[in-house]
Amino acid sequence: MDLRDFYRLVLRNLFVVMISVVVGVGLSAGITYSMTPIYQAKVQLFVSTPSSALDVSALVQGSSFSQQRVKSYAQIVNGPETLKPVILELKLPYTYEQLSKNVTATAPLDTVLISVTVSDPDAYLAARIANAIGEQFAVTANNLEISGSTNSSAIKVSMVKSASLPKSPSSPKTALNLLLGLILGFGMGIALSILRTIFDNSVKNETDLDETPVLAEIRFDQSSVEKPLITQISRYAPRTESFRQFRTNLQYVRAENPPTVIAITSAVPGEGKTSTSLNLAISFATSGMKTLLIEGDMRRPKIKEYMGHEAKTTGLSEILSGKLKGSIAARVRAASFPFADHELTVIASGATPPNPAELLDSETFRQLVAYVKGQYDFVIIDCPPTLLVADASIIAARTDGAVIVTRVAKTRINQFLGSRENLTNVGVNVLGAVMNMIPSSRTDEYGRKYGYSYGYGKYRSYRAYRSYGAYGNEPGYDPVHSYAPKDIAAQIESSNKK
Repeated sequence: MDLRDFYRLVLRNLFVVMISVVVGVGLSAGITYSMTPIYQAKVQLFVSTPSSALDVSALVQGSSFSQQRVKSYAQIVNGPETLKPVILELKLPYTYEQLSKNVTATAPLDTVLISVTVSDPDAYLAARIANAIGEQFAVTANNLEISGSTNSSAIKVSMVKSASLPKSPSSPKTALNLLLGLILGFGMGIALSILRTIFDNSVKNETDLDETPVLAEIRFDQSSVEKPLITQISRYAPRTESFRQFRTNLQYVRAENPPTVIAITSAVPGEGKTSTSLNLAISFATSGMKTLLIEGDMRRPKIKEYMGHEAKTTGLSEILSGKLKGSIAARVRAASFPFADHELTVIASGATPPNPAELLDSETFRQLVAYVKGQYDFVIIDCPPTLLVADASIIAARTDGAVIVTRVAKTRINQFLGSRENLTNVGVNVLGAVMNMIPSSRTDEYGRKYGYSYGYGKYRSYRAYRSYGAYGNEPGYDPVHSYAPKDIAAQIESSNKK
Protein backbone atom coordinates (compact mmCIF):
# COMPACT_ATOMS: atom_id res chain seq x y z
CA MET A 1 0.00 0.00 0.00
CA ASP A 2 1.55 3.31 -1.10
CA LEU A 3 0.63 6.80 0.10
CA ARG A 4 -2.03 7.18 -2.57
CA ASP A 5 -3.72 3.93 -1.53
CA PHE A 6 -3.51 5.00 2.11
CA TYR A 7 -5.10 8.34 1.25
CA ARG A 8 -7.93 6.62 -0.60
CA LEU A 9 -8.44 4.25 2.32
CA VAL A 10 -8.75 7.14 4.76
CA LEU A 11 -10.97 9.15 2.42
CA ARG A 12 -13.29 6.21 1.76
CA ASN A 13 -13.60 5.48 5.49
CA LEU A 14 -13.33 9.06 6.70
CA PHE A 15 -16.43 8.78 8.87
CA VAL A 16 -15.10 5.65 10.61
CA VAL A 17 -11.68 7.25 11.16
CA MET A 18 -13.21 10.46 12.55
CA ILE A 19 -15.47 8.54 14.92
CA SER A 20 -12.50 6.45 16.12
CA VAL A 21 -10.40 9.57 16.71
CA VAL A 22 -13.23 11.23 18.66
CA VAL A 23 -13.72 8.08 20.74
CA GLY A 24 -9.98 7.76 21.39
CA VAL A 25 -9.56 11.40 22.44
CA GLY A 26 -12.80 11.27 24.45
CA LEU A 27 -11.76 8.17 26.39
CA SER A 28 -8.30 9.62 26.99
CA ALA A 29 -9.77 12.90 28.23
CA GLY A 30 -12.28 11.12 30.43
CA ILE A 31 -9.63 8.93 32.04
CA THR A 32 -7.18 11.82 32.39
CA TYR A 33 -9.59 14.23 34.06
CA SER A 34 -11.00 11.54 36.35
CA MET A 35 -7.55 10.80 37.78
CA THR A 36 -6.38 12.47 40.99
CA PRO A 37 -3.42 14.82 40.30
CA ILE A 38 -0.20 13.57 41.88
CA TYR A 39 2.66 15.90 42.87
CA GLN A 40 6.28 14.85 43.27
CA ALA A 41 8.90 16.35 45.55
CA LYS A 42 12.58 15.34 45.40
CA VAL A 43 15.54 15.53 47.76
CA GLN A 44 19.14 14.63 47.01
CA LEU A 45 21.43 12.90 49.49
CA PHE A 46 25.23 12.79 49.45
CA VAL A 47 27.09 9.78 50.88
CA SER A 48 30.66 10.33 52.04
CA THR A 49 33.34 8.71 54.17
CA PRO A 50 34.65 11.08 56.83
CA SER A 51 38.47 11.39 56.85
CA SER A 52 38.61 10.48 60.52
CA ALA A 53 36.99 7.12 59.82
CA LEU A 54 38.94 6.37 56.71
CA ASP A 55 41.25 3.37 56.95
CA VAL A 56 43.13 3.22 53.65
CA SER A 57 44.65 -0.17 54.31
CA ALA A 58 41.22 -1.72 55.03
CA LEU A 59 39.04 0.00 52.42
CA VAL A 60 41.67 0.43 49.66
CA GLN A 61 39.65 3.25 48.11
CA GLY A 62 37.24 5.37 50.08
CA SER A 63 35.23 6.46 47.07
CA SER A 64 34.65 2.88 45.98
CA PHE A 65 33.39 2.11 49.45
CA SER A 66 30.90 4.99 49.34
CA GLN A 67 29.57 3.92 45.92
CA GLN A 68 28.93 0.42 47.17
CA ARG A 69 27.05 1.82 50.14
CA VAL A 70 24.93 4.06 47.90
CA LYS A 71 23.54 1.07 46.03
CA SER A 72 22.38 -0.50 49.28
CA TYR A 73 21.02 2.72 50.73
CA ALA A 74 18.83 3.28 47.69
CA GLN A 75 17.10 0.00 48.49
CA ILE A 76 16.34 0.83 52.12
CA VAL A 77 15.36 4.49 51.99
CA ASN A 78 11.67 3.54 52.16
CA GLY A 79 12.26 1.05 54.94
CA PRO A 80 10.45 1.12 58.29
CA GLU A 81 13.47 2.56 60.17
CA THR A 82 13.13 5.71 58.09
CA LEU A 83 9.41 6.03 57.36
CA LYS A 84 7.91 5.21 60.76
CA PRO A 85 9.64 8.11 62.51
CA VAL A 86 8.57 10.40 59.64
CA ILE A 87 4.92 9.29 60.04
CA LEU A 88 5.06 10.01 63.76
CA GLU A 89 6.83 13.34 63.32
CA LEU A 90 4.45 14.71 60.66
CA LYS A 91 1.38 12.90 62.00
CA LEU A 92 0.64 11.52 58.54
CA PRO A 93 -2.67 9.75 57.76
CA TYR A 94 -0.71 6.87 56.21
CA THR A 95 0.54 3.54 57.42
CA TYR A 96 4.10 2.52 56.72
CA GLU A 97 2.98 0.23 53.88
CA GLN A 98 0.97 3.00 52.23
CA LEU A 99 3.76 5.56 52.48
CA SER A 100 6.46 3.18 51.23
CA LYS A 101 4.61 2.79 47.94
CA ASN A 102 4.90 6.55 47.38
CA VAL A 103 8.62 6.77 48.09
CA THR A 104 11.24 5.78 45.51
CA ALA A 105 15.00 6.20 45.48
CA THR A 106 17.52 6.04 42.67
CA ALA A 107 21.32 6.08 42.68
CA PRO A 108 22.99 7.32 39.48
CA LEU A 109 25.78 5.04 38.34
CA ASP A 110 29.32 5.82 39.55
CA THR A 111 28.15 8.57 41.91
CA VAL A 112 27.65 8.87 45.68
CA LEU A 113 24.27 10.60 45.27
CA ILE A 114 20.83 9.30 46.12
CA SER A 115 17.68 10.92 44.70
CA VAL A 116 14.57 10.36 46.81
CA THR A 117 11.16 11.08 45.23
CA VAL A 118 7.92 11.36 47.20
CA SER A 119 4.52 11.30 45.44
CA ASP A 120 1.37 12.66 47.06
CA PRO A 121 -1.92 14.32 46.01
CA ASP A 122 -1.01 17.28 48.27
CA ALA A 123 1.94 19.24 46.88
CA TYR A 124 2.79 20.85 50.24
CA LEU A 125 2.66 17.53 52.06
CA ALA A 126 4.84 15.86 49.42
CA ALA A 127 7.59 18.45 50.00
CA ARG A 128 7.37 18.08 53.80
CA ILE A 129 7.57 14.30 53.61
CA ALA A 130 10.55 14.41 51.23
CA ASN A 131 12.52 16.77 53.49
CA ALA A 132 11.66 14.73 56.57
CA ILE A 133 12.84 11.52 54.89
CA GLY A 134 16.12 13.20 53.87
CA GLU A 135 16.82 14.25 57.44
CA GLN A 136 15.68 10.98 58.96
CA PHE A 137 17.66 8.76 56.59
CA ALA A 138 20.89 10.47 57.65
CA VAL A 139 20.13 9.26 61.17
CA THR A 140 19.13 5.79 59.95
CA ALA A 141 22.32 5.35 57.93
CA ASN A 142 24.45 6.57 60.82
CA ASN A 143 22.83 4.03 63.15
CA LEU A 144 23.47 1.24 60.66
CA GLU A 145 27.14 2.10 60.21
CA ILE A 146 28.13 2.74 63.85
CA SER A 147 31.02 0.55 64.90
CA GLY A 148 30.56 -1.12 68.27
CA SER A 149 34.17 -0.55 69.38
CA THR A 150 34.67 3.06 68.30
CA ASN A 151 31.01 4.13 68.46
CA SER A 152 31.56 6.05 65.22
CA SER A 153 30.22 5.68 61.65
CA ALA A 154 32.38 5.14 58.60
CA ILE A 155 29.68 6.73 56.40
CA LYS A 156 28.07 10.12 56.50
CA VAL A 157 24.78 10.93 54.71
CA SER A 158 24.00 14.58 54.07
CA MET A 159 20.99 16.22 52.37
CA VAL A 160 22.54 18.45 49.72
CA LYS A 161 19.28 19.45 47.97
CA SER A 162 16.04 19.92 49.82
CA ALA A 163 12.57 19.52 48.28
CA SER A 164 10.75 22.57 46.98
CA LEU A 165 7.00 22.98 46.60
CA PRO A 166 5.85 21.34 43.29
CA LYS A 167 4.10 23.85 41.04
CA SER A 168 2.36 21.38 38.73
CA PRO A 169 1.29 17.75 39.02
CA SER A 170 3.58 15.10 37.63
CA SER A 171 0.61 12.98 36.62
CA PRO A 172 -1.63 12.72 34.78
CA LYS A 173 0.15 14.31 31.79
CA THR A 174 -2.86 15.82 30.05
CA ALA A 175 -1.26 16.85 26.75
CA LEU A 176 0.60 13.55 26.36
CA ASN A 177 -2.49 11.49 27.21
CA LEU A 178 -4.65 13.39 24.73
CA LEU A 179 -1.99 12.96 22.04
CA LEU A 180 -1.81 9.23 22.77
CA GLY A 181 -5.62 9.06 22.61
CA LEU A 182 -5.53 10.81 19.23
CA ILE A 183 -2.88 8.43 17.89
CA LEU A 184 -4.60 5.33 19.25
CA GLY A 185 -7.98 6.51 17.93
CA PHE A 186 -6.53 7.15 14.49
CA GLY A 187 -4.79 3.77 14.53
CA MET A 188 -8.03 2.08 15.56
CA GLY A 189 -9.83 3.87 12.73
CA ILE A 190 -7.25 2.71 10.19
CA ALA A 191 -7.46 -0.85 11.53
CA LEU A 192 -11.26 -0.81 11.25
CA SER A 193 -10.99 0.65 7.75
CA ILE A 194 -8.61 -2.12 6.67
CA LEU A 195 -10.91 -4.77 8.13
CA ARG A 196 -13.88 -3.14 6.46
CA THR A 197 -12.04 -3.17 3.13
CA ILE A 198 -10.97 -6.79 3.54
CA PHE A 199 -14.47 -7.99 4.29
CA ASP A 200 -16.20 -5.64 1.84
CA ASN A 201 -17.31 -7.78 -1.10
CA SER A 202 -19.33 -5.09 -2.85
CA VAL A 203 -18.76 -4.05 -6.45
CA LYS A 204 -16.28 -1.18 -6.50
CA ASN A 205 -14.74 -1.25 -9.97
CA GLU A 206 -14.84 -3.12 -13.26
CA THR A 207 -12.40 -5.71 -11.94
CA ASP A 208 -15.13 -7.02 -9.62
CA LEU A 209 -17.40 -7.71 -12.62
CA ASP A 210 -15.35 -10.70 -13.78
CA GLU A 211 -14.56 -9.38 -17.29
CA THR A 212 -18.14 -8.27 -17.96
CA PRO A 213 -17.95 -5.17 -20.18
CA VAL A 214 -18.86 -1.89 -18.48
CA LEU A 215 -21.28 -0.05 -20.75
CA ALA A 216 -21.86 2.98 -18.55
CA GLU A 217 -20.57 4.62 -15.39
CA ILE A 218 -23.23 6.83 -13.84
CA ARG A 219 -22.32 9.09 -10.98
CA PHE A 220 -24.72 9.81 -8.17
CA ASP A 221 -25.67 13.39 -7.50
CA GLN A 222 -28.11 14.91 -5.06
CA SER A 223 -30.33 16.27 -7.81
CA SER A 224 -31.14 12.72 -8.97
CA VAL A 225 -33.37 12.26 -5.92
CA GLU A 226 -35.73 15.06 -6.93
CA LYS A 227 -34.94 14.98 -10.66
CA PRO A 228 -34.30 11.36 -11.64
CA LEU A 229 -34.93 11.84 -15.38
CA ILE A 230 -32.36 13.37 -17.70
CA THR A 231 -35.12 15.48 -19.25
CA GLN A 232 -35.30 17.34 -15.93
CA ILE A 233 -31.65 18.42 -15.96
CA SER A 234 -29.24 20.00 -18.39
CA ARG A 235 -28.68 18.28 -21.72
CA TYR A 236 -24.96 18.36 -20.99
CA ALA A 237 -24.96 17.49 -17.32
CA PRO A 238 -22.61 14.65 -16.31
CA ARG A 239 -25.50 12.23 -15.78
CA THR A 240 -26.94 13.04 -19.20
CA GLU A 241 -23.55 12.48 -20.80
CA SER A 242 -23.27 9.13 -19.03
CA PHE A 243 -26.50 7.93 -20.66
CA ARG A 244 -25.35 9.19 -24.04
CA GLN A 245 -22.24 7.10 -23.61
CA PHE A 246 -24.41 4.17 -22.53
CA ARG A 247 -26.53 4.55 -25.67
CA THR A 248 -23.47 4.72 -27.91
CA ASN A 249 -21.84 1.68 -26.33
CA LEU A 250 -25.01 -0.37 -26.87
CA GLN A 251 -25.12 0.62 -30.51
CA TYR A 252 -21.57 -0.59 -31.03
CA VAL A 253 -21.46 -3.54 -28.66
CA ARG A 254 -22.02 -5.74 -31.71
CA ALA A 255 -21.22 -3.54 -34.65
CA GLU A 256 -22.26 -6.10 -37.27
CA ASN A 257 -25.57 -6.92 -35.56
CA PRO A 258 -26.41 -4.34 -32.85
CA PRO A 259 -29.10 -5.32 -30.33
CA THR A 260 -32.43 -3.59 -30.77
CA VAL A 261 -34.51 -5.30 -28.06
CA ILE A 262 -32.65 -4.89 -24.77
CA ALA A 263 -33.60 -6.11 -21.29
CA ILE A 264 -32.47 -4.02 -18.32
CA THR A 265 -32.29 -5.87 -15.02
CA SER A 266 -30.40 -5.99 -11.73
CA ALA A 267 -29.54 -8.53 -9.07
CA VAL A 268 -31.65 -7.09 -6.25
CA PRO A 269 -34.00 -4.12 -5.79
CA GLY A 270 -32.73 -0.62 -5.13
CA GLU A 271 -30.00 -0.55 -7.76
CA GLY A 272 -31.71 1.95 -10.07
CA LYS A 273 -32.70 -0.32 -12.97
CA THR A 274 -36.03 1.43 -13.65
CA SER A 275 -34.56 4.94 -13.80
CA THR A 276 -31.72 3.53 -15.91
CA SER A 277 -34.19 1.93 -18.32
CA LEU A 278 -36.24 5.10 -18.63
CA ASN A 279 -33.24 7.39 -19.08
CA LEU A 280 -31.68 5.06 -21.65
CA ALA A 281 -34.94 5.03 -23.60
CA ILE A 282 -35.09 8.83 -23.42
CA SER A 283 -31.50 9.01 -24.64
CA PHE A 284 -32.32 6.85 -27.66
CA ALA A 285 -35.45 8.90 -28.38
CA THR A 286 -33.69 12.26 -28.18
CA SER A 287 -31.18 11.06 -30.77
CA GLY A 288 -34.03 10.59 -33.23
CA MET A 289 -34.54 6.85 -32.75
CA LYS A 290 -38.09 5.55 -32.60
CA THR A 291 -38.02 3.96 -29.17
CA LEU A 292 -40.39 1.88 -27.06
CA LEU A 293 -40.08 1.35 -23.31
CA ILE A 294 -41.91 -1.64 -21.86
CA GLU A 295 -42.29 -2.01 -18.12
CA GLY A 296 -41.79 -5.74 -17.68
CA ASP A 297 -41.79 -5.59 -13.88
CA MET A 298 -45.42 -6.35 -13.14
CA ARG A 299 -44.76 -7.16 -9.48
CA ARG A 300 -43.38 -3.83 -8.27
CA PRO A 301 -43.93 -1.31 -11.09
CA LYS A 302 -42.15 2.02 -10.72
CA ILE A 303 -42.54 3.86 -14.02
CA LYS A 304 -45.79 5.53 -12.93
CA GLU A 305 -43.88 7.15 -10.05
CA TYR A 306 -41.61 8.84 -12.61
CA MET A 307 -44.32 9.77 -15.13
CA GLY A 308 -47.27 10.48 -12.86
CA HIS A 309 -50.55 11.22 -14.65
CA GLU A 310 -49.01 10.57 -18.09
CA ALA A 311 -48.98 6.80 -17.50
CA LYS A 312 -52.01 4.76 -18.52
CA THR A 313 -53.68 2.37 -16.13
CA THR A 314 -53.75 -0.34 -18.80
CA GLY A 315 -50.50 -1.88 -19.88
CA LEU A 316 -48.52 -5.06 -20.37
CA SER A 317 -50.63 -7.25 -18.10
CA GLU A 318 -53.80 -6.36 -20.04
CA ILE A 319 -52.05 -7.11 -23.34
CA LEU A 320 -50.83 -10.53 -22.20
CA SER A 321 -53.93 -11.57 -20.28
CA GLY A 322 -56.29 -10.80 -23.15
CA LYS A 323 -58.24 -8.07 -21.40
CA LEU A 324 -57.38 -5.89 -24.37
CA LYS A 325 -58.97 -7.44 -27.41
CA GLY A 326 -57.84 -7.46 -30.98
CA SER A 327 -54.54 -8.05 -32.68
CA ILE A 328 -51.17 -7.47 -31.07
CA ALA A 329 -50.87 -4.21 -32.98
CA ALA A 330 -54.26 -3.03 -31.71
CA ARG A 331 -53.40 -3.98 -28.14
CA VAL A 332 -50.10 -2.13 -28.32
CA ARG A 333 -51.85 0.99 -29.61
CA ALA A 334 -54.44 0.77 -26.86
CA ALA A 335 -51.91 0.32 -24.03
CA SER A 336 -49.09 2.62 -25.16
CA PHE A 337 -48.74 6.36 -24.64
CA PRO A 338 -46.18 8.93 -25.76
CA PHE A 339 -43.67 10.45 -23.39
CA ALA A 340 -43.28 14.24 -23.55
CA ASP A 341 -42.20 15.59 -26.94
CA HIS A 342 -39.75 12.85 -27.78
CA GLU A 343 -39.89 9.87 -30.10
CA LEU A 344 -40.53 7.69 -27.07
CA THR A 345 -43.51 5.43 -26.53
CA VAL A 346 -44.16 3.74 -23.20
CA ILE A 347 -46.13 0.66 -22.22
CA ALA A 348 -46.60 0.53 -18.44
CA SER A 349 -47.02 -2.70 -16.48
CA GLY A 350 -50.74 -2.29 -15.99
CA ALA A 351 -52.64 -3.97 -13.19
CA THR A 352 -50.64 -6.41 -11.07
CA PRO A 353 -51.58 -9.96 -12.16
CA PRO A 354 -51.51 -13.03 -9.92
CA ASN A 355 -49.27 -14.94 -12.36
CA PRO A 356 -46.66 -12.61 -13.96
CA ALA A 357 -44.21 -15.40 -14.85
CA GLU A 358 -46.88 -17.40 -16.69
CA LEU A 359 -47.98 -14.36 -18.69
CA LEU A 360 -44.41 -13.56 -19.70
CA ASP A 361 -43.73 -17.16 -20.67
CA SER A 362 -46.67 -17.16 -23.08
CA GLU A 363 -46.89 -17.13 -26.85
CA THR A 364 -48.56 -13.73 -26.66
CA PHE A 365 -45.44 -12.18 -25.17
CA ARG A 366 -43.29 -13.76 -27.88
CA GLN A 367 -45.59 -12.28 -30.51
CA LEU A 368 -45.50 -8.91 -28.74
CA VAL A 369 -41.69 -8.82 -28.79
CA ALA A 370 -41.60 -9.87 -32.43
CA TYR A 371 -44.11 -7.17 -33.38
CA VAL A 372 -42.51 -4.24 -31.55
CA LYS A 373 -39.07 -5.24 -32.85
CA GLY A 374 -40.31 -4.60 -36.36
CA GLN A 375 -42.03 -1.32 -35.45
CA TYR A 376 -39.36 0.45 -33.41
CA ASP A 377 -35.66 1.16 -33.78
CA PHE A 378 -35.01 0.23 -30.16
CA VAL A 379 -37.09 -1.52 -27.52
CA ILE A 380 -36.06 -1.24 -23.87
CA ILE A 381 -37.69 -3.64 -21.38
CA ASP A 382 -37.46 -2.89 -17.67
CA CYS A 383 -37.23 -6.29 -15.91
CA PRO A 384 -37.55 -7.37 -12.27
CA PRO A 385 -34.41 -8.32 -10.29
CA THR A 386 -33.02 -11.65 -11.42
CA LEU A 387 -32.25 -13.09 -7.98
CA LEU A 388 -35.79 -12.68 -6.66
CA VAL A 389 -38.04 -13.97 -9.44
CA ALA A 390 -37.71 -15.79 -12.75
CA ASP A 391 -39.44 -13.02 -14.72
CA ALA A 392 -36.20 -11.35 -15.79
CA SER A 393 -34.74 -14.54 -17.24
CA ILE A 394 -37.97 -15.23 -19.14
CA ILE A 395 -38.07 -11.73 -20.60
CA ALA A 396 -34.36 -11.54 -21.41
CA ALA A 397 -34.53 -14.88 -23.25
CA ARG A 398 -36.84 -13.19 -25.80
CA THR A 399 -34.55 -10.21 -26.36
CA ASP A 400 -31.28 -9.55 -28.17
CA GLY A 401 -29.40 -9.22 -24.89
CA ALA A 402 -29.52 -8.04 -21.30
CA VAL A 403 -27.76 -5.36 -19.30
CA ILE A 404 -27.23 -5.79 -15.55
CA VAL A 405 -27.37 -2.64 -13.42
CA THR A 406 -25.14 -2.66 -10.34
CA ARG A 407 -24.98 -0.11 -7.58
CA VAL A 408 -21.38 0.72 -6.74
CA ALA A 409 -20.36 -0.06 -3.13
CA LYS A 410 -23.79 -1.61 -2.52
CA THR A 411 -24.29 -4.56 -4.85
CA ARG A 412 -22.38 -7.63 -3.67
CA ILE A 413 -20.02 -9.31 -6.09
CA ASN A 414 -21.70 -12.68 -5.55
CA GLN A 415 -25.08 -11.05 -6.24
CA PHE A 416 -23.86 -9.72 -9.58
CA LEU A 417 -22.26 -13.06 -10.52
CA GLY A 418 -25.42 -14.92 -9.50
CA SER A 419 -27.54 -12.57 -11.59
CA ARG A 420 -25.29 -13.05 -14.60
CA GLU A 421 -25.32 -16.82 -14.16
CA ASN A 422 -29.13 -16.90 -13.99
CA LEU A 423 -29.27 -15.13 -17.35
CA THR A 424 -26.58 -17.14 -19.11
CA ASN A 425 -28.13 -20.41 -17.93
CA VAL A 426 -31.17 -19.73 -20.11
CA GLY A 427 -29.10 -18.64 -23.09
CA VAL A 428 -29.32 -14.88 -22.58
CA ASN A 429 -26.57 -12.80 -24.12
CA VAL A 430 -25.32 -10.51 -21.33
CA LEU A 431 -24.28 -7.39 -23.21
CA GLY A 432 -22.58 -5.76 -20.24
CA ALA A 433 -23.09 -4.00 -16.96
CA VAL A 434 -23.89 -0.50 -15.75
CA MET A 435 -22.03 0.81 -12.72
CA ASN A 436 -24.69 3.01 -11.18
CA MET A 437 -24.75 5.57 -8.33
CA ILE A 438 -20.99 6.03 -8.20
CA PRO A 439 -20.31 8.31 -5.20
CA SER A 440 -19.48 11.71 -6.64
CA SER A 441 -17.11 12.53 -3.77
CA ARG A 442 -14.89 9.57 -4.60
CA THR A 443 -13.47 10.28 -8.02
CA ASP A 444 -10.53 7.93 -7.92
CA GLU A 445 -11.23 5.33 -5.27
CA TYR A 446 -12.57 2.51 -7.38
CA GLY A 447 -9.61 1.85 -9.61
CA ARG A 448 -10.28 4.49 -12.24
CA LYS A 449 -11.48 8.06 -12.49
CA TYR A 450 -15.19 8.32 -13.15
CA GLY A 451 -16.49 11.32 -14.96
CA TYR A 452 -15.06 13.60 -17.59
CA SER A 453 -11.91 15.61 -17.81
CA TYR A 454 -13.58 18.71 -19.20
CA GLY A 455 -13.99 20.21 -15.75
CA TYR A 456 -17.46 20.24 -14.34
CA GLY A 457 -18.59 21.18 -10.89
CA LYS A 458 -21.78 20.61 -8.98
CA TYR A 459 -23.89 22.87 -11.15
CA ARG A 460 -21.97 23.11 -14.39
CA SER A 461 -20.46 20.92 -17.06
CA TYR A 462 -19.34 21.17 -20.64
CA ARG A 463 -19.20 24.94 -20.78
CA ALA A 464 -18.24 24.65 -24.43
CA TYR A 465 -21.54 23.05 -25.42
CA ARG A 466 -23.65 25.18 -23.12
CA SER A 467 -22.37 28.22 -24.95
CA TYR A 468 -24.60 27.39 -27.91
CA GLY A 469 -27.54 28.95 -26.13
CA ALA A 470 -29.93 26.18 -25.06
CA TYR A 471 -28.95 26.48 -21.39
CA GLY A 472 -27.51 29.96 -21.37
CA ASN A 473 -29.22 31.03 -18.14
CA GLU A 474 -27.76 28.25 -16.03
CA PRO A 475 -24.83 28.70 -13.61
CA GLY A 476 -21.52 28.30 -15.36
CA TYR A 477 -22.76 29.74 -18.66
CA ASP A 478 -19.95 31.67 -20.35
CA PRO A 479 -20.41 32.47 -24.06
CA VAL A 480 -17.11 34.32 -24.38
CA HIS A 481 -14.58 32.11 -22.63
CA SER A 482 -15.63 28.89 -24.33
CA TYR A 483 -15.04 26.78 -27.39
CA ALA A 484 -18.07 28.12 -29.22
CA PRO A 485 -17.38 29.78 -32.57
CA LYS A 486 -16.93 33.53 -32.18
CA ASP A 487 -19.94 34.42 -34.30
CA ILE A 488 -22.23 32.17 -32.26
CA ALA A 489 -20.78 33.44 -29.01
CA ALA A 490 -21.30 37.02 -30.13
CA GLN A 491 -24.90 36.31 -31.10
CA ILE A 492 -25.62 34.73 -27.73
CA GLU A 493 -23.96 37.55 -25.86
CA SER A 494 -25.94 40.09 -27.88
CA SER A 495 -29.23 38.28 -27.25
CA ASN A 496 -28.53 38.14 -23.53
CA LYS A 497 -27.92 41.90 -23.42
CA LYS A 498 -31.30 42.44 -25.06
